[in-house]
Amino acid sequence: MPLVINTNFAATLAANNLAASNTSLQRSLNRLSSGSKIVNPADDAGGLAVSMKLSAAARRSGATNTNLQNMVSFLQTQDGALKVAGKVMDRISELRILAQDQTKNSTDIANYNQEFTQLQAELTSIAGEKFNGVSLFGSSGLAVGATENGGSTVTMQGVDLLGGATVPAWSNFSGSAPGANWTASDPGISNSTGYTRFHADGTLTSSQSNISGPYTMSFTINAVSSGTGVMSLSAGGSSSLDFKTITGAVDGTDHAFVINVDASGNATWSMDSGAQTGSLATFSPGGGGAITFTQTNSAQNDLHIKDGFTLTSSGGGGGTGNIADVVAASSLSSLSLSSITGAIQDLATNRAQNGASQSRLGFATELLTVNKANLEAANSRIADVDVADESTQLARFNILVQAGTAMLSQANQSSQSVMKLLG
Repeated sequence: MPLVINTNFAATLAANNLAASNTSLQRSLNRLSSGSKIVNPADDAGGLAVSMKLSAAARRSGATNTNLQNMVSFLQTQDGALKVAGKVMDRISELRILAQDQTKNSTDIANYNQEFTQLQAELTSIAGEKFNGVSLFGSSGLAVGATENGGSTVTMQGVDLLGGATVPAWSNFSGSAPGANWTASDPGISNSTGYTRFHADGTLTSSQSNISGPYTMSFTINAVSSGTGVMSLSAGGSSSLDFKTITGAVDGTDHAFVINVDASGNATWSMDSGAQTGSLATFSPGGGGAITFTQTNSAQNDLHIKDGFTLTSSGGGGGTGNIADVVAASSLSSLSLSSITGAIQDLATNRAQNGASQSRLGFATELLTVNKANLEAANSRIADVDVADESTQLARFNILVQAGTAMLSQANQSSQSVMKLLG
């Protein structure tokens, strides 16, 4: 190989190798000092994109888990309130029995009623409790996401502690009809021998409006008709029943007739203890309209409703109407024992529902925890540096840098041999 002065190929090659080794050494130092395998996007562009998505999913899983835990705390607070309400009901049931003691005078009974009044107020207070500004009790349920991508939701059924009483606000529509709760129109309607008689488009309308479901109408019909005998009913919406088409309904004898309307306004009917059943067009519960019966056929087609017709609410919000009955009672003596035992049963059912929801949330939380750990593991394989492997690479590059520096020094000195030839 010729000896030259202007070009030192060996030094140039050594300098290039030294630069490459030094770059690798710096990259290794950056990875070890940051703990990340991807220090710059150029290190692994595709891996960086995947890592960002996995990291975001893991963080969302953590946030979702936090929301689930908050919902558990909400349910635990709700259960605590239900537990106290159960103790209040236990005491009310005890007072109800004590007030029946024939050896106690009116003053003693009044003392029991004073405590009863305070316990009613406490039940009302419990029903108004809140968790971080959110009501513990109400007909509306609460929903919480159970997965980080929003694909699954856990819905907690609402517990309406005082909702849907057995008509405490409007009392039972019972007794002679038309009467205090009912208004008859059209001269064609007349009362005779215990019946309210419909014909010639006559109507019978309740004086109460905005009646919300679920509720049950129970009455006795006695229809005599040579043709169709249609009676329409309305309660915010409208529906109709053609009694001529109901087998045996127009035979001139009494038939027990029941109409049930659920909270959504879906109405069904049954006659003679379910011997015949059917459905009606949807009512509009809470629509502002009173319940109205209208005979829509001619005067010859008579329909009779026996006096003593009743309208009762079936309760709402999980069937807690009995508790509202207890709160609405004017005194212990006016409160039936069945309402008390029903209220205790409602509370027990609500606590069981609460416990079931907590159980599901526990499993949902466990699944999120496992998913979050797996997402973090997958992300770690892409983004986190393997310290053992990288420290080995660090030692290698460190030696290469030192060797490259030494060899560059030797290459730079190799041209000194030319001076011996010139001297």
